[in-house]
Amino acid sequence: MSGSQPRLLPSKQYITAEDCDLLDLLCSRFNVAKTTLEPASEIPTTLDMRVKQDAHIPSHVLAVFDIPESEWGSSYQPLLVPIRVDLFTRGFRSKIIPPSPPGSTFPVPHCAEHAEGQFVTLPVVPLLVPHAPSIPLLFLFGLGLETRSHLLCCRLLPADVIGEFPAPLTMANIMATLCSDDQFREHSKFNQGLWKNILSLGPRDAHFIELVQTAWNVTVEARRIRQRNTASHITSVPI
Repeated sequence: MSGSQPRLLPSKQYITAEDCDLLDLLCSRFNVAKTTLEPASEIPTTLDMRVKQDAHIPSHVLAVFDIPESEWGSSYQPLLVPIRVDLFTRGFRSKIIPPSPPGSTFPVPHCAEHAEGQFVTLPVVPLLVPHAPSIPLLFLFGLGLETRSHLLCCRLLPADVIGEFPAPLTMANIMATLCSDDQFREHSKFNQGLWKNILSLGPRDAHFIELVQTAWNVTVEARRIRQRNTASHITSVPI
């Protein structure tokens, strides 16, 4: 990455403040409340979402999952991710939303019987992706709903690693040394999944892609360092 870009130095306090539910954050950007399906239920063709504010309402809901429906267990639930087709068309190269009939308009909030507040009825589009948990983060940045680089980086790498940006080898060495096995597995799985989602869905934001690729490359190099250190330790132990 270019040395002219600002260093990203989030504090631990900042990370704690930003430790929010990314799907909640995405829903709030579209002024709807997060919702879920009952475990093991079929994906509906439409879904009513509660409206928080009648502005910037989504056009669709994606039912996002990363294992085939035939393999869902009794507790599996897809993520219900709101989206606007105009923002997706502008921000991504893939075509995952079926075209609407001529003359179609965006859904309009309405009042429901026996329920307080407004709801909006949205068409549901099933979407099989490489990694479901990272989809909210991808859409927050890929749709232009979030621009805070700190929020992105804090989801991908530990704070001490980000503090060495943009020196990838130093970042990898620190990540390899400081992360516990569980922490490293968590970062590795998420970063790889997000990168696979990027390759699959094709966001257009070059800066976002560059940041994620840097984080994934650092993670891969850290894994090599850990494996090399482990092998060296094994060979150095006397028999």
